[in-house]
This record gives sequence, C-alpha cells and structure tokens, in this order.
Amino acid sequence: MPTPETAEPDPKPTVATIAGVAPATQPPPAHETTAAGGQPQLAPEPPARLLDTDTRPHPAALEDSAQSTSPARAIPGRETLTNSTPAPHPTPRGQGADVGASTVQNVGHNYGVAVAVQNVNEIQRLRGTPLPDDWIKDHLRAYLPDGQTDKTLDTLLHTHRVAVLHNTPGTGRYTTALHTFSRLHVKDIRQVRREPNDPVELEGLKDEDTGWILDLRAEGEPLRRGFGLHLREAAEHLRAMRSYVIVVTQTDAWSPVANEAAELAHLLAPPSALEVLRTHLQRHQPPLRDLDKWCAHQPIAQHLDRAAPAEAARLARIITTAVGLDDSTHKSKSFEELAEAVIESSGNWREVLRTWHTENPNSAHRNYLLAAAVLDGAPAEAVYEAQTTLGEALNDTPPPTRGQQGPGIIELTHTIGAEYGDDDRIHFIKPGYAEAVVEYFWADRPHHIASFTRWTAEQAAALPADLGVPLAERVAQWATRYTAAKQSFTVLRAIATHWAKTGNLPGQATDLLVAAALHPTVGNRTRAQYLAWAKAPDTKELTLRGSTPTVLKQTLAGALAQLGHAYPQIALKRLAELAAHTNDQAVTDAVGDALADLWDQPAHQDTIRTTLTTWFAAPQHHYTAAARRTFLHLAARTTDGIPLLLPETDNEADPLALTGWRSALDQEADTHLQHAVNTWLDSALTHHHLRPGTLKTFTEALFRSGTDRTYLAPRFLTLNHAAYAWEPACPGGQPTPRTRLRDDLIHTLREADPTAPRHAPTQ
Repeated sequence: MPTPETAEPDPKPTVATIAGVAPATQPPPAHETTAAGGQPQLAPEPPARLLDTDTRPHPAALEDSAQSTSPARAIPGRETLTNSTPAPHPTPRGQGADVGASTVQNVGHNYGVAVAVQNVNEIQRLRGTPLPDDWIKDHLRAYLPDGQTDKTLDTLLHTHRVAVLHNTPGTGRYTTALHTFSRLHVKDIRQVRREPNDPVELEGLKDEDTGWILDLRAEGEPLRRGFGLHLREAAEHLRAMRSYVIVVTQTDAWSPVANEAAELAHLLAPPSALEVLRTHLQRHQPPLRDLDKWCAHQPIAQHLDRAAPAEAARLARIITTAVGLDDSTHKSKSFEELAEAVIESSGNWREVLRTWHTENPNSAHRNYLLAAAVLDGAPAEAVYEAQTTLGEALNDTPPPTRGQQGPGIIELTHTIGAEYGDDDRIHFIKPGYAEAVVEYFWADRPHHIASFTRWTAEQAAALPADLGVPLAERVAQWATRYTAAKQSFTVLRAIATHWAKTGNLPGQATDLLVAAALHPTVGNRTRAQYLAWAKAPDTKELTLRGSTPTVLKQTLAGALAQLGHAYPQIALKRLAELAAHTNDQAVTDAVGDALADLWDQPAHQDTIRTTLTTWFAAPQHHYTAAARRTFLHLAARTTDGIPLLLPETDNEADPLALTGWRSALDQEADTHLQHAVNTWLDSALTHHHLRPGTLKTFTEALFRSGTDRTYLAPRFLTLNHAAYAWEPACPGGQPTPRTRLRDDLIHTLREADPTAPRHAPTQ
C-alpha cells in the first residue's frame, strides 16, 4: 500500500486531443445487470483479477478517438436511417484503431441510458470481467489480418507466454491482441487490472486458459526499470496457468526497458490508411453506394496520405453516417456534395461555422441555430420556443414581434442549414454538425458557458422526457469529448454543477463525471481534477472560483462510488478528501453512501481497511482527519441494524474499528462521533449478543494502542460525554434498559483504568 505522499503523483497532461468521436453501441457485458427502472448496475466483483488497483486508459481506450469527429445521430422517425445505418463501432486494427473494451458510443437517438450503460461497461472491463464473445466478434468485424504478425506473435506466446506489441497511437495494437487471443481460442479474454503507478505483478493472474491484455497505451512516462525482466520471469507462472499476456504500449514508453526483454517485443506494422478505409466501407451493412468513388476521391486520399489507420477509421464512420443521413432525405445530394460534407466534418465544421456566424450576426438566428443543435430531432415548435428561452438565458431577450413580423420556423430552419422534416421536426443532415455547433459556441463564447448549461438543465427538466433526457445525454457526450479535446474542465464543471442542482438531472450529472474520468485520453487528468475539487472549500455559489459548490461535491461522491469499482485507491482518496474538506451535511452523507456502496463489494473491503489504516498513521493532519471522518461514516453504517464494523462476538475487536475509535476519540466530539456512538449503543441495546463486543471495543479504544497500554483519560472523557448524550442522566428516575447499558459502559471503562477507584455499576 503506497503512503499518502506516493499513492498517486500528479499526472502529467496528455498531449492527445479529440475533435470529437461518436461512441459505438456495444452489447452489455456478461456480468451487467439491470435494476428496476432500467438503470444499469454493476454485478458482483468477478472472483479472478490481478490487483485491486487504474489502467490509465480504460480498456476500450480507442486510439482513434484522439482524432475523431462524431458523426451525426440518427433522425427520429426515419426508419430508413435507423435500420440501414447502425451506430458506428469502436474500430479495430483493420479500421485503424486500437480498441479495447470500448468506451465511446455513437448513439443514434438514445433515451437516457447510453452514458450510464457505457460507464458500466467500461468499469466492468477495468475490473477484469471477461470480454463478451459477441463484443469481441463485433470489434474484429473489419480487422485486417497480417500473416507475418500472426506468425510472430504465435512464436512469442508459445515460447515466452508474453508478447509486447508497440508502436505509435492508432496503429491497431489492442485489436491485434484481441485477434491473436481469438485465434488461440482461449477460454476468456480479459483486461489486466491495475491502478496508475502500481507495479505490474503478473503472478497475480490466477485464472487458467486466459488471454490477458495489459493495456499501457496511455502511460504518460517510460516504463519502470525492471519491467521487462518481470515479463520474462512470469513465463513459468503463465505456463502453469495455461494463460498468456500481451502488453500493448507505445514505442517511446517501451524503449527504456527494451533491452531487458528484447526477445518479447514486436513493432506492429499497421496497414495503410486507405486500405483501412476501404475495408470499413466494404464491410458496412447494408452495402455502401459509391464505394470505389469514396476510396478514389482525391481530397480523401490526400487527407489519408501518411495518416494513422485510426484517422481512416474515423473518416469511414463519417462517410457511412453522411450517406445514411442523405438516404433519409427526400432530396439526395450528389457524391461531390457528400464528399465535401465529409471533409468539412473531419475538420469539425469549423470553417463553415465561422463563415456562417460572420454572415449571420443576428442573435436570433444564432440562438435558433444553437437551440436546434441542442434539440436536434425535436419538434419544430419546441425548437422555436427554445430559442426564446435561450436568448433570455444569455441576456439577449429578443424584441417582441407583432403579427407575422420576423422570420418564422421555415425561414429560420433554412437559414441555419437544417431540414424541416415531414415529421414536423428539425434535423441536421450534415454528419457531426449539431455537436460542432455546440462546440463552436463553447469555444467562441466561454463567458456564456455557465448560462448555457443552466439553460440546458432547465430545458431537460421542462421538456417532456422523450426530449429532455436525450438532450441531457447528447450534451453529456459532447461535453466529455470537448473536455478531452481542449484539456479544459470549465464546461465539464459547469454542466455537472448546474445539472446537479436540477431536480431531475443529478443522475445525468453523475454519469457525466464518471464518463470523463474513464475517458482514454483525458481520464487521468480528470481524476486529478476531481482531487482538486474535493480539496477545495465548500461554497453554495455555483460559479465561485477557488471553491467547489456543495452540489458538485455531492455529485462527485456519487461518481466516485462508481469509479471505485475500477479504481478503488483513487476513489477512496478523493472520498476521504471530500470528507475532510466539507462542513455540509449533504456532502458528508454522500461520502458515507459512496463508502457504504464500496464496502458492500467484498473485494474492496481489504483495500478500504488498508487505506484507512495508512491514513490514520500518516503525519499529515488532513489525511488523519479524512480517515477519521471516513471511519465515522462506516462506523455509523448498519446492515439489518448491526454496525458494519461491530464484531458479533467478544473474542477480538475489529482492528479497523479499534484504530478508528482511537483516532476519533482523540479529537473534539462532533455530530459525526455522536452519531456513530449512538449507532453502536442502539445496536447493543437491541441485540443483546452484541453488547460484549461493543463494550470491549470501546474499552480497548481508550488505550494508546494494542502494544502501548497507556490509558488515555481524554478519550474516556470524550466517550463518557457521548454516552450521556445518548442517554442523559435523569436524577430520581427509574432505571431503564438505556440507562443500564450506559452505566454498564461507563463502569466497564472506569474498571479498565488502572489508576481509577473501583465502583459498582448503578442498578
């Protein structure tokens, strides 16, 4: 267990940026369950895993996402598009990407579960859950096998049980690993589980007949010395387990240790980007029209010249989306028009939007464009009304019009380049255009971000569920990709804060924070940002710099409860900092709920115990304070009326309970201490068999430690006051079960003091 100072150094910023990639729909993992109401839940921890410890990229870490643009979403009510253009998938090697257990989805028109399901899937993979066969098959759909690579990897794995695939981002390393293990017909393919900066211990891989992928693609620093030696030494253990490991990493990260295990490494030779594009388009279902034209189009060929395969995969998704959108309209575009749209979409429509805004200074037109983008696919009447409320939110209330003054819906829709469909809905038929409009606004008007996010929250709350929930999902996905592209957390913080404040959006706010923390390129920095938010002082002001709004802290605690299933140490540290830097009861309760949720996962209990024990012994006061607050949360939690940390026998007190109570009693009494004491005494009063364990634990807590038997009177006084606060003295009153338990406790505590006179307990 690392010390508080070394548990997690500040990560270095990643240089990868994202123009925006649309995530791909994925089947739920085998271990996913669904609760009432359709909310995805995490299944119990799989029994086999490496360590309870963050692969910096999530297993799905799509390297093509570092350069991608999201294609447009499906149009509601357009069966042709819905059926003919399935959501693009995270792309395998043949499609030009390094995929793992994928993350990002290209959601057609979702209804509020896409981000949550995506988060659950990613956490399952980070936990080492076996990758579903259907998911693997889907991600190998357009894989381009290479005979020489297959032969080399077969030889390496047969001889050493370990292979290292390295190259630059976007060259297909992860998917090559998937393909290799699929060919070997191992029972399971799984992600090696580890947290940032943890050493790799392959001896911890106990599952037989398993293909393990150790994903180090997003490691920010060169691999540690000795890493290659450890890979070589693991061969016999893996052979005994009939298992294999493929490490996927960057060449720059591998180079410093390459001489330690040069015989294990293979520099992956990627296919050409144009070949990747053709494969994508050839294997698209239904068949894509003008396939040869797309592959021969000169601007596209020039764009892909010397490009990574990942860029070709991104371009292929834009093409298939553009064609699908065009098929859904009554007036089809020419191939040249579609090709131009694809090229513009690959640049996030920035030049087109800059020109449009220059030519359209009228704020009413701009507000209509932004409202239509956010509500893409909504009824025209809803969009028309939304432009007015958006203007008000931006302090740009449009002047009232009389009669038929001013442009109407048809004119406005034409002006912004959208389509007013037969279904009376406003659609953008340009791939990725709606998201590009919102990103342009975020970049162009940063001073309006807070007002805009408040407006989106109000819209999501006020609109019918079939409009409001997809709006929130859409903005959440865009915000995550924008955060990754800009390496800035302004938009993420504003949206999460204002959504958390809205009655029906705290769940979406939590999903947004989880998704950002799991992102392959910005997840590491996001988790570091959450640590800063946790440490900042409370504020009720939603936009005050230097502090963190309490509603955001509450939401962050909920997000950490989910992240803790994949990154227990990281989540615990941030939860502890939240506990140590708040005076808000709602935040405190949220931290307690998060810890209780993690405690309910047996696989995390040892990690929680070890972490808290380390913090209790730390010289830094804020770690001790955080551990104390965390412990008191756990001490006050019950299962069937019995405290989680209360031993059911008097044989031996729980070590964490003893350490926690000793630390808690060393500080001034507060409501948290009193609540925990009350919980234990209430339980002992109701469950008589728990009374001996309760008295013994409290008595042992008065001694300095298990080895130093110094009886500390200040602890006695604190616990004495808490006992009388639980059941105050009532002179002349008749004994009751509560007074008897209180007096038994005080008598037992006094009897343990070697210097105190002996008194019989009050009858």
